[in-house]
Amino acid sequence: MLDWLYNLLGTMLAWFSSITGSYALALLLYALLFKIVFLPFSIKQQKNQIAMAKLTPKIEAIRAKYRGRTDQVTMRKQQEEIMELQRKEGYSPLSGCLPMLLQMPIIVFLYNVIRNPLSYLAKIPEGVMNVINTVLNPDGKLDQIALAGKLSNLRVTDIEKYGELTTALDGSGMTLPEIIDKLPNFNLWGLNLADTPKIASWLVLIPILAAGFQWFTMFLSRKMNGNPQAATADQQTQMSMRIMDLIFPAMTIWLTFSFSAMMGLYWIYQSIIGIIQMIILSKLMPIPKFTEEEIKAMQKEAKKAAKEQNAIIKTQPKYKSLHYIDEDDYEELPEVKSSDKKKSDQPSSSDRPEIKD
Repeated sequence: MLDWLYNLLGTMLAWFSSITGSYALALLLYALLFKIVFLPFSIKQQKNQIAMAKLTPKIEAIRAKYRGRTDQVTMRKQQEEIMELQRKEGYSPLSGCLPMLLQMPIIVFLYNVIRNPLSYLAKIPEGVMNVINTVLNPDGKLDQIALAGKLSNLRVTDIEKYGELTTALDGSGMTLPEIIDKLPNFNLWGLNLADTPKIASWLVLIPILAAGFQWFTMFLSRKMNGNPQAATADQQTQMSMRIMDLIFPAMTIWLTFSFSAMMGLYWIYQSIIGIIQMIILSKLMPIPKFTEEEIKAMQKEAKKAAKEQNAIIKTQPKYKSLHYIDEDDYEELPEVKSSDKKKSDQPSSSDRPEIKD
């Protein structure tokens, strides 16, 4: 159903490959193009971070109000106050997630196209692909990038397999030379990027650089955002952030050692372009940064405003009652006069049972 989209993206990547003469450079243009396409989402996310940074001191003031109390009623009330503050300020927590959710399906399509150059760039029919897999990839361990790299070097590396595949392709509608001519150039600086990185190879630099740039992207993002929420986070939250800073690069290393080096190269491009974009947006749309003194001053102002609001509420008429949902809502409990108490203890005329003769 989505073949038309895969074919469109594959044709675009094949065109980049033809004008640059290199699949590695084609991936660079590909990554740059889609960073530009996703730029409105990045701008929206930047605005969301600015709004969150402005709200953070006020949110911290609310949390400070309930600090040390972990019962469910108090935690629910704290969350309600935070949500009410966000509503008044016109901020939606989901606004930061929505751009990412919209991008995810498109990113999946991009990666599928990159990982399957034989199907979407060279446009090799499924029947011909089955013949190639039967001869060169019977155990199914090679992805299409690695298989394409093996095909392009087959005449030099394994003349026997070359002859076997030539014979097997008879009557399939394509000859082996035609297939090889359609393949992109996977070589860069003498390295075949269609190969899977190994420790005893210069390709080992690809996983290391991919993980390093990803870690630097997360570090730079936290540094440039200047979000006071991270600075005022508790020890457990800060520890979770440090663990995430290690988990994602570790996963990147594992994945780049599992696929062709071309995938790792694409992730490096994405990180580098993302860093440049982050720097530009932070200059054009800077996120507010607050010192600890400024945060404390904002919290003090928020408390002052809350006291003034409570004072106004106390001047309003209210029902006299000895029951309070949360006594901490009041700086001083309303005084109940003894006469009022006695009256309240006596049943009203409406509550007295009717006596019939």
